[in-house]
Amino acid sequence: MKRGFLNTHKAKQRVAEAIDEESNKKQSPKQSKNKDEKKECSDSGMRAEYADLNTIDPHKLPKIVQEQVDDENCVGHGKNRIVFRFWPRDPKGDIIKPSPLRGKEAGNGIDLWGATLYDFYRVLRAPDVKNYLTISTGSRLAKWMRQHGELIADNELYWADKEEDPKEVPVVDIGELIRCYDVRVTSGILNQFSSREEIREKEKTGGSAFSDCDLKKAADEGDSTHPVDDQGDDIGGSEQKEEAALATDVCSEDDSTTNGQLDASMLETEDKASSEDGADHLTVEPAVPLPNIDSPFHPDHYPSPYPFIPCSHNETPILQQRIPLHLLPQKLHVHDPWNKLTIDKSASDHKTPWHSKVTNRGDIVRTYSLSLAPEGKEAASKAQKLAEMAEDEAAKKESVLHIFPTVKEGPTEEPLIEVILPVRPQKRMQVEEAHLYLSPRAVGFGNHSVVHSVEWELPRDIFMEARLCEACVEEDVREQVQKLKGEGKWETLLKGPTEEPEETMQGGSEGEPSQASGPKRTTGHVTIEEHQFAEVTASYVLQGYGDTEPDGEKSSDANDAPSSNGDSPVGTASDAAKTGGAETDVQMDAVDGQDLEPVAKVDQEEAPNADMEVDDDQLCALGSAPKEDKGKGEMEQEQDNGGKEKDSEQSEDCSEEERFTLEPPRVVRIATYSGPVLRIHTSVKWRSPSEEQCNHKKSSFGSEPIPRTAVVGVIAKLSIEDDCHLAREAINYQSFPDHFFQHWNGYNVISPIQDPVPVGALCPQFYGYYTPDDPTDSRFSRQPRYLSPILLLEHCGREIDPNGLSQDDKQECASLVLRFHHAGWLHDSFAARNIVWQQGKPTEWPIDRPHSGKSFRLIDFGRSKKSERAAMMTEGEIAFRLLRLLHHAL
Repeated sequence: MKRGFLNTHKAKQRVAEAIDEESNKKQSPKQSKNKDEKKECSDSGMRAEYADLNTIDPHKLPKIVQEQVDDENCVGHGKNRIVFRFWPRDPKGDIIKPSPLRGKEAGNGIDLWGATLYDFYRVLRAPDVKNYLTISTGSRLAKWMRQHGELIADNELYWADKEEDPKEVPVVDIGELIRCYDVRVTSGILNQFSSREEIREKEKTGGSAFSDCDLKKAADEGDSTHPVDDQGDDIGGSEQKEEAALATDVCSEDDSTTNGQLDASMLETEDKASSEDGADHLTVEPAVPLPNIDSPFHPDHYPSPYPFIPCSHNETPILQQRIPLHLLPQKLHVHDPWNKLTIDKSASDHKTPWHSKVTNRGDIVRTYSLSLAPEGKEAASKAQKLAEMAEDEAAKKESVLHIFPTVKEGPTEEPLIEVILPVRPQKRMQVEEAHLYLSPRAVGFGNHSVVHSVEWELPRDIFMEARLCEACVEEDVREQVQKLKGEGKWETLLKGPTEEPEETMQGGSEGEPSQASGPKRTTGHVTIEEHQFAEVTASYVLQGYGDTEPDGEKSSDANDAPSSNGDSPVGTASDAAKTGGAETDVQMDAVDGQDLEPVAKVDQEEAPNADMEVDDDQLCALGSAPKEDKGKGEMEQEQDNGGKEKDSEQSEDCSEEERFTLEPPRVVRIATYSGPVLRIHTSVKWRSPSEEQCNHKKSSFGSEPIPRTAVVGVIAKLSIEDDCHLAREAINYQSFPDHFFQHWNGYNVISPIQDPVPVGALCPQFYGYYTPDDPTDSRFSRQPRYLSPILLLEHCGREIDPNGLSQDDKQECASLVLRFHHAGWLHDSFAARNIVWQQGKPTEWPIDRPHSGKSFRLIDFGRSKKSERAAMMTEGEIAFRLLRLLHHAL
């Protein structure tokens, strides 16, 4: 078959007739039609088949390929990720020999990486040797082909040039999840779990607007699920609901609060010995001294209805975000009413609610300290120094916001306003203490450890940064401008200066603004340039598995593929994306003035997408223009014209070749300003999340008071006595490379697996290894007894069942071991119990995860070590046998 045959009308007609013939096999003879009717029907079927490609998902197989893969007789049956594209070769081309040439790669350094399923190819190494195929990627092949002058695959080269670069994909921001949790608290959903007696009583007597059914549904459909052990043992949700119900039943037993931070009396243990708790004697003394008033854990910093009874509901956000080593708490106050840290001498009354347990027997609070290996200490010190340097550099830079006078082209009497922003408060460089609350029931057991779901209370500013309110800044600027106009100073400021102006502080000070005498007022001018970008499309003619060829275009001519080396005009969509649709590069040359925050706002009717919302992460993109570059301002606006109708000629072509859109047509307007600039200092201050907030709807935080701490869910791994696996595992976590903890976009092909697999995190996030300050527990026991160290990790799901996994899932599980080996590590304890899964990906919002696929992690690294290749090959064979892959699938 000649190359390009599938693009001909004759080939498409045959495909359509074959599809129609297949569908007619299911019809009775009485329903068959004549040949002319059959041809007409086949043409319409062909158009319908191609129309489906307009909604193509590059992370799914094309429909026709997927149908072939779904065939039971197909080698790839049951897969949704395969290599289905072929790279065309020049019959006289060179032989592709092994070389150090590399394409795009993710952080793990594996050479075969592609952003989508469409970026992997099978290619002939020797053009004249059929079936001598190898798997490669578009970026790698494009480099090789250009080096050897083989440029016949125009469409594939263009597709490779348009491929997204590898990048780390952040997990869902835990700060946003905490904010959503605060919203639910404000609505009263969690009032029945409050530590405050009056709140629970009000809820019990019907003070809440939510019914019991609504509360039950909210607990079931929250942002997080109850943490499950990384060893695979699950704990039923019914038991958690039963505990919550018991907590509300006993709320009238005592008026004392049940949280250690709310009432100092709860930080005392009672003089009651219990054989069930395994304590020979409990002393009557404070378990933890009352925190300093400046500490975020002081009781005065908890507004009603905070805090809540620990481990009593399923609404706690699950922490899956990485915390730098230098921000791990130095001290950990562990609340353990059931005495679980003693492992074999703990209480067994797991159904007793936390409130009742603490009220009757007192809380048991022990202090632990962070224990890092030498490698971890060195990494933490280095990270802290880099963070301090970054904060110092940020404090030296002047952050500004530019407000354009108009987007209408022509002269304007209004100046460009340059607002000088106050210095952002420095980020936290160290965390002195945190609190940990152990759940009574273990969620998993291993040969050397026990795992509990826990609630971890940390300072809120670890997860949420201070921000400026955009609306407050705008109001402040308007008030200052009106004040200047009312005092008659506005016109004076806009006149041409006769001497060097002096900058003064207007916001919050009594100083007079700078003035310059001059007989003539300077007029600014706005110039608007419009750039139009045509739609970029691609088409696929799918005869069958592997016969897919792209046809990228930059104009209406599908055969004229755009050059990959073309320079984009200034102010393209990619540039605009950096500042939310508007790029600002303002320089001053006329007037010095005064200061304001990050917002550039223009007339909504004139420019639909010109509103620029800027947070603290975008300040550098907007402000601090170099002082030596003055007198010019630019603002970029992008309009999406994807809804325009296609002309009739394109519609006629659709009958032969349907295309899907890579980039919609768009118009970019660039407004350039030259003229006077007024500098204003704003009096609006940065606000931390726990400070009293303004009432604007656009405020970054709600107006209701919130505590200075936040509670998140993690898991705590405890060790049995005289076992060193937990300590070794903690050391390994600190020795692992960064890419073990990172989620990357795209896919890898890892030999001997020949299909793409996702590049998610390989292991759970590490949140610290803590050892007891009093190893013999002399404070709570007359006789020395064992206290387990604590390894805090990310909750990653439950143990897999290899027989219940799809082919794609099995390959993804095997790829975890192969990636571990690629980095030079041997797991040395590979088993089904050491691979866990959860629904959805940590990079997806919890509401989207039920509709997503599974994600997997490798766990339990107590025996892991650097090893030789031979041992890795043996472990890889064990993985393939367990997952029934490759030759073990037969």
